[in-house]
Amino acid sequence: YLDVLKDRLYTCGKDSPARRSAQNALYHITQCLLRLIAPVLSFTAEEAWKLFQPEDETIFIHTYYRLPEAQGEGLVEKWRALRDIRSEVQKVLEVLRAGAQIGSSLQAEVEIAANGDKLRLLRSLDDELRFVFITSQALVTDAKSAAEAPIRAMPSPHPKCERCWHWRADVGADPDHPGICGRCVQNLYGSGEPRQFA
Repeated sequence: YLDVLKDRLYTCGKDSPARRSAQNALYHITQCLLRLIAPVLSFTAEEAWKLFQPEDETIFIHTYYRLPEAQGEGLVEKWRALRDIRSEVQKVLEVLRAGAQIGSSLQAEVEIAANGDKLRLLRSLDDELRFVFITSQALVTDAKSAAEAPIRAMPSPHPKCERCWHWRADVGADPDHPGICGRCVQNLYGSGEPRQFA
């Protein structure tokens, strides 16, 4: 989850809803984790708590933190399935990395052939699927046959954005900002990119 969040935290506008929602999620996770580790790693938890909640005297006056419930039916199952698919994608990317075809997963483009529920699940994230896989592009196609490789990955032919490190076709499309992609131009100088899922 933290790997997926990094892009939003580093590249989205300071006050963008995407970045703020990521910070909000991290706040709740930190509240929960610090309270869970406090009985076992008391000094570490106390030290972290003083940085996290400096107005509180000690972490040990707090009870366990209850995380907010997920809003949306089937959300937990959906993300569990996406996490499983992501693990399969990571295996394919590791083959490219071992063969020195890519240095990082952002240098890759992924194509997934699926059908049925899996196809609908992957398509529900639209262009944001690439953020889940931490690749520069993720394309979903209808599986033609069972013999077809379900996941293909290849090095991106596009240039690398100097800001977000995604390899995108629109890097340099804005003459005023030749080293960055359209998404970064929008995040820096426009209204910011819309994010809904990842």
